[in-house]
Amino acid sequence: MEKVLTIAVPSYNTQDEIDRCLPTMLQHPDTARLEILLVNDGSTDHTLEKMRWYERHYPGIVTVINKKNGGHGSAVNAAILKARGTYFKVIDGDDRVLSVNLGKMIRQLAHCRADMVIHPYIKYHVRKKSGRVVRYDITKNDVVSFDKAAERLKEVEIHAATYRTSLLRKNRIRVRENCFYEDTEYNIFPIRFVNTVCAFNDPVYVYHIGTDTQSIHPKQAFRNRKMHSRVIGDCITYYEKYETELSQVKKDYIRHIITRRIRSQYMIYIKNQKSKAVMQELWQWDQALKERSAFFYKDSNSFPVCMLRRRMHGAYPLVRMLYLLYAGVRETGLTEIVPDGLSEWLVKGERHECKS
Repeated sequence: MEKVLTIAVPSYNTQDEIDRCLPTMLQHPDTARLEILLVNDGSTDHTLEKMRWYERHYPGIVTVINKKNGGHGSAVNAAILKARGTYFKVIDGDDRVLSVNLGKMIRQLAHCRADMVIHPYIKYHVRKKSGRVVRYDITKNDVVSFDKAAERLKEVEIHAATYRTSLLRKNRIRVRENCFYEDTEYNIFPIRFVNTVCAFNDPVYVYHIGTDTQSIHPKQAFRNRKMHSRVIGDCITYYEKYETELSQVKKDYIRHIITRRIRSQYMIYIKNQKSKAVMQELWQWDQALKERSAFFYKDSNSFPVCMLRRRMHGAYPLVRMLYLLYAGVRETGLTEIVPDGLSEWLVKGERHECKS
C-alpha cells in the first residue's frame, strides 16, 4: 500500500522514552499507510536495540536508520533522503502523538494536495502533568495559498508542520548538523517553496517540556548560546540570499521568525546570568549583530531590547530586572488549556481523542 505519511523519529539515548513514544504511532487502523523512520543518532544506551525490536515486529512500517552522532539536524536530513511517504513529519523520540488524531490526519493526507499541512499541537509539562493546545488561526480543511494563510500566522513550528516530501527532497532542504535549535531552519527553509497550505483541526503532536535536559531549558540554552547564535546567522544569510525571490508576505513571515530568535538570544543572556562578564559578552554579540545586519538589528529593536541596548554599560542588575519585567515570550498561535482528564490520559498512554 502507498505510504501517505513518513514520520521521522530522531533519537539519542531515548531508551526510557521510546516505549512511550512508538506505541502511540501504532495504535490506529491506518498504520499500513504510515512509514516510521527511527533514526538512531549514535546513542550510547539501548535505544538501537529497542528500535530493532519495533522494526522486527512491524515490518513494512518501521525502519531503523543507524548513524553516527551528528545531532538532531543530521537525523532529520537523513530521514528526508529515505522517506517514502507523500508527506513528511518529525516527531522526537521523547515526545508522542495522539493516536486517534494521527489516524484521522493520515486519512486526510491521502486526499490532500497542499504543500504544507498545519495542525494544532499540545505543549505538555511533564512535571506539572498539564498542558495546553497551541492552535493556528487558519481556515480548517480548505487548501489555500500560503500568502493568504500567512497573513494570520506568526510561525508554524516543527511540531505543527507536515511538508510534502517531494518539496523537501527536490529543493534539497537541509538543516545545520551538530547543533541545537536547527528546528528554526526547518521552520524557515521550506517556506520559499510552499505555495499552498491546508489545516487539520485536531492536535496530533504532544510536545513534552519541563525537563532539565532540554535545549530550551534556561541553563541549557545559556550553555548552548553560541549554537543559537549560529542558527540566527544561518537564517539571516538565507533571508538575504533569497529575499528577491520571496513574496512580501513570505518576507514578513521569515523576518518575524528571525526577529523572534534575535530577541530570544538577548533573553538567553539576561535570564540566566548576572555577572558583568556576561553583560560584556552580550554587548559584543549585540555589536556583531549590528555589523552583520543593520536591517535585523533595527527590526529586533523592541522596547525591552531598545532599553537594554541603551543601558548596556549601566547598572546591570537594574537593566536585567527591567528587561525581565518587560520581555515576555509569547506563544505561537492561539492557546487554550487542555481539557480536564487529558493530562492523566497522557501519562497513562490510553487511547482517547482530544476534544477541544
